[in-house]
Amino acid sequence: MTAALLLALALAADPRARLSELEARKAAERAAARALADRERSVLDTLEDVERAWRDAEARARVAEAERARSAARLEGAERDEGVALARHRAQVERLRPRLAALQVMARIGELRLLASSPSLGDLVKRRALLGKIVEGDSATLRAARASLLEQERLTAERRGEAVRLATLAGEAGARRAESSSRRDGFRATLAAVRGEKQLHERAATEADAQSRKLAEFIEALAPSRSGATTYSGFASLRGSLPRPAGGRIDVGFGKVVDPRFRTVTVQKGVDLAAQRGEAVQAVAPGRVVHAGWFKGYGNLVIVDHGEGYHTLVAHLASMTAAAGEDVEAGAMLGTVGDTGSLKGAYLYFEIRENGKPLDPKAWLGP
Repeated sequence: MTAALLLALALAADPRARLSELEARKAAERAAARALADRERSVLDTLEDVERAWRDAEARARVAEAERARSAARLEGAERDEGVALARHRAQVERLRPRLAALQVMARIGELRLLASSPSLGDLVKRRALLGKIVEGDSATLRAARASLLEQERLTAERRGEAVRLATLAGEAGARRAESSSRRDGFRATLAAVRGEKQLHERAATEADAQSRKLAEFIEALAPSRSGATTYSGFASLRGSLPRPAGGRIDVGFGKVVDPRFRTVTVQKGVDLAAQRGEAVQAVAPGRVVHAGWFKGYGNLVIVDHGEGYHTLVAHLASMTAAAGEDVEAGAMLGTVGDTGSLKGAYLYFEIRENGKPLDPKAWLGP
């Protein structure tokens, strides 16, 4: 049975859980409405704030869940160690049992009577030495049994402490996950409002166009003094044969794009590649990473300088595995496909620029 089905059954079985879910969703929608109520505020800024709050909460939830998992593993190990110590102590007790019975018999006979019954002085000396070894052996067994008991008690206390810690961490992880879920619902509600209301959609498109111009200025400012002098060359010869950084088909092409719902017109400086969330994003040619970080309107953005004025950009990454200043080969992993800063879900945005001027990637990508 799938997790989704189990959740659905659980919600159906518990009306209170269903009510709680609906109330959380309504609260998220109200928060989104408040966030977008100020028409003077940037739509992209609002989306960025809400998205960052969600992703920060998600990161805290992952940390809490990882700590809970580590505690669960420690508890499992403590239970295993406690079981071993308990078995060892029981074995020690079983070894002591016949010796205790023998000591009872010895107590009734008495050491003096046992020695006095020796037929000769030599036998008496032998009996005395043997009794000494028996007593020494019994003492060692008792010490071992006492030590195993103390070790078992220590491990039991450790196991109980870890169980309490696990319960605390499980509660914290649950609270963090609930916070993340609430923040996620808030982000989705805000995004739905931007997508669904024409005025907000047009404002977002206008702001995105402004961010595109800022990105162009940013790339033009990547002088050798900032990006580091690169010795790469030959990018121009790769026209028509570049590998795709990820994904397959081009969903949205270069140039003017008309929104099918609101008929708004935007200009794409790159292409949208259909790619699965979490898919590896790779460098299309050798170069140096000159930017790896957040850029408003583009989310997690990585820019690679290929020399001779050529740059490639990949945006909306879920994660970035390359760092600024790092030299990369063709095929090197730059990050993973995601939806950071995206208005339409997970996909990969890809640009090629020559001296800051955008080029149509379709003419550069191989079949």
